[in-house]
Amino acid sequence: MSDFKIIGNANPVVGIVEHYTVNNLFPKISADQNFSIAGNAPVVHQIKWEVYVLELGKWRKTKENDKTGNLVTYKFRHGSLTRAGIRIVAIKGDETARLDIKPLPGQPKIDDVRLLDKSGKKIEGRLSYGQTVKARVHCLHMEKRRVFVTLWEDDVKGAGHDKANETNFIETKSGIVRDGIADIDFLLKPSFAKIATKNGQENDKVHEYYVTAQLDQEKIPSNNVNVDASEAPTAPFKGKTTPQQPVKNKPAAQKPNVPTAPKAVKGKINSVHITDTAGHQIKGVFKEKQIRVLINSTGLAGKEVCLKLYEEDVVSNDLLFTQNFKIKSDLHTLPVSLDTIPRSLGGNNWAEGDEQELFAEIEVLQTHDFIKSAVVDVDATVFKQDPVEVTNKVLKVGISKVEKKEKEGLCPNCCKPVVPAELNQIFPNASPAKLAIVAETYTKYMKDLGMDTCWNKAHLFAQARVESGLSLSLKEGENFNYYYESLSIFKAFQTKDGKEKAKLWGRSSIKPKKPGVSLENQQKIANWAYSPPAAKATELGNTAKSDGWKYRGRGLIQVTGKAFYKYCNLFTKKDAIDVVENPDLIGEKIELSVLSSMIFFKWKNINNIANKTQDVVNKICPKVGNDAPVKDEKGNSSSNHREKQRAFNDVTSKTFKIDNCKWGEKVETPKTKGKFSTYDEEYTADSKTAYINVIVPKDRTTEGLFVFFDDSEIILKGYALAMGTVNNNFFERNGKGSTPTGLWSSYYSRTHIGEASYGNHGLIHINGMTGDAKKATAPGKRDGIAIHSGHTTKLGINDNGPLMVTYGCIRIYNTDMKNLVEHYNALKLKGKIINVYVEEVDSMSDVYKKYNLVADPKDKKRNYSKNAKQ
Repeated sequence: MSDFKIIGNANPVVGIVEHYTVNNLFPKISADQNFSIAGNAPVVHQIKWEVYVLELGKWRKTKENDKTGNLVTYKFRHGSLTRAGIRIVAIKGDETARLDIKPLPGQPKIDDVRLLDKSGKKIEGRLSYGQTVKARVHCLHMEKRRVFVTLWEDDVKGAGHDKANETNFIETKSGIVRDGIADIDFLLKPSFAKIATKNGQENDKVHEYYVTAQLDQEKIPSNNVNVDASEAPTAPFKGKTTPQQPVKNKPAAQKPNVPTAPKAVKGKINSVHITDTAGHQIKGVFKEKQIRVLINSTGLAGKEVCLKLYEEDVVSNDLLFTQNFKIKSDLHTLPVSLDTIPRSLGGNNWAEGDEQELFAEIEVLQTHDFIKSAVVDVDATVFKQDPVEVTNKVLKVGISKVEKKEKEGLCPNCCKPVVPAELNQIFPNASPAKLAIVAETYTKYMKDLGMDTCWNKAHLFAQARVESGLSLSLKEGENFNYYYESLSIFKAFQTKDGKEKAKLWGRSSIKPKKPGVSLENQQKIANWAYSPPAAKATELGNTAKSDGWKYRGRGLIQVTGKAFYKYCNLFTKKDAIDVVENPDLIGEKIELSVLSSMIFFKWKNINNIANKTQDVVNKICPKVGNDAPVKDEKGNSSSNHREKQRAFNDVTSKTFKIDNCKWGEKVETPKTKGKFSTYDEEYTADSKTAYINVIVPKDRTTEGLFVFFDDSEIILKGYALAMGTVNNNFFERNGKGSTPTGLWSSYYSRTHIGEASYGNHGLIHINGMTGDAKKATAPGKRDGIAIHSGHTTKLGINDNGPLMVTYGCIRIYNTDMKNLVEHYNALKLKGKIINVYVEEVDSMSDVYKKYNLVADPKDKKRNYSKNAKQ
């Protein structure tokens, strides 16, 4: 029996660093062994360390705790207290030692404070005013307690909090500790620069900020972050700001498992269970397609809660599903269809295995009280497999025709022009001339915008019937003639300051509505609700104080926000119409009103979501706008979303005959082998091999295309940029030149997820096999080349701007990357080899014609720069 053992504390206190080693670092040497330092020394193995957790009666290896060395350290956090078991394993050669760990609680403590970017990732480089930072506070023994965090501008050299900075107070916010962490977001408002420059302009053109988290009288500081001072306003600082004193966190006041809540809410969640559809406890591996979440509560009827369904992982739990709803009774059940949740949301299909471990979390939104269910095992095959739809349904800006085999030749009504007679059934009080213009405009653009299905037509005109009425009256601009108490539908008016503004600007009485709120006050209401610093401003892309009013809702379905108007401009500027500079045009011109509504459906991906769904309230309306009280067509009280559902059910779905629509029905046709090839016909797909063909211009400063195909069809196509930051040199060692041409092998990994330069969908790594690709990636040359997505603007991961340069990778849009990964992994599961072939052409015009596409309207000519970042 081996005497190999781990030496260290089996009962560590949470938050305290513990050291672990083994009792026998070196192999035994027998007395008669001829030991020679030069030649016959026994092998000394480095100790490998692993940590396992006990879940559902089985030991499961964690991924983030692997270490190597003769002496290692571990620090156990708050979450370890709830583990059924924790085991440290040490491996030396063929010997293994185990030590079971039972952590002990300690005194309340703030363990660490970090400033991260909005997505929770480490901040790289300088920030800009208008961005959001996340203060992450790691806490010990403070579960469900409120933590106060203060933002400061730093004028003192060195790290930490200095009293000299007390006059540089910005603001204090608070958050609730959940699973040992409190996250608090701070918007870096341009007005903060006034405090940073009160002692004069900064010499290094950088403003430094940090936060402190307070426990009792101690302030624990974070790291500093740098903000580009050159983007700051120059208005002078006009006075001091005195920091508010946060409520003391006294350890004695801690009451575990009792949520902090306003006095107005006395109820609580007793338990949450995941059951089968009959309400029975799940035992073993669950193999049905629907579950029920059973919430047992007391006194919460009518209160809004949030359900989150997670796939449990030892590193970080994967969010699969979320829904807000109101509790109807003390025993409330909510069905969840697992077959609508993509399996890939739960992580790498191969790494996760044949089962996924699910648990539900319910949070009372008003109090932040939350509770989790037990974990249940679910057969991974019940989830929506990736992909469900084989054909290309990814719509891109400016694509004139989208390949959708489901509808080509199958539904004669989908591609039929919209005619005035159909619209007259929906808008009976509208003039014939207006109906003719609407019909003509919709028909003109429906293919280009991917709005050419019966479902698209029914959903868009159901929205328009409620927003524009039976006479199809255009709204030149959203009306802000509100009774002051009704302004509470906007979050910005729910604060103390907001309520005072509501009384000042809103109507003092419910009726009469006229003369109502003055135009000046309507503008103030709109800007308070939709402009910075209101949270809604970030969602809408509004950046200036007047943007709330300037980009208020207009047109057929009340399109709102600067972000959309900028997206809309990509299309309208082709006809010399600039809706960013002249937003009122959407409310004035019926053609532009129809077109902007169609563009909005495309922008929000509603044109895809709408197909085959009749759930207007939950699937369509939330993407169009908030619910609000309205009168129905008979004058009775109703709601905006309810009326849109009724318009769809009773009118538009019948007008466009969705019951007879054959969209999505597949025709069984024999597959033609060997039909699909790369653009230059160098490689042809067969039963074993598929290709991602990247076709780019020799002048890499503009975009090309990628086309993903197998032996039966073109699966996906979209825009691609294969331009490096520095130059077009393929072969420079460790260079950042453009992507080399040639054939590449490939594999997928979930690395760099959430990072701005790479996006949220992982990387398809490629390795050179032929041509310049092979030459460029020879040993000692270039490596790390991949296909990925990422940011297209300075703020966030989105597709609002053109594709950005990389350090030699192939960048595609985030929406395309999501779909490419789904199709890629699906073919890999079938055993397919997927190669990437990069080729150059003199001009892209013939390529676009061949694949029935147009150039990306967002594309622009880029410049090489040694200082450029991807």
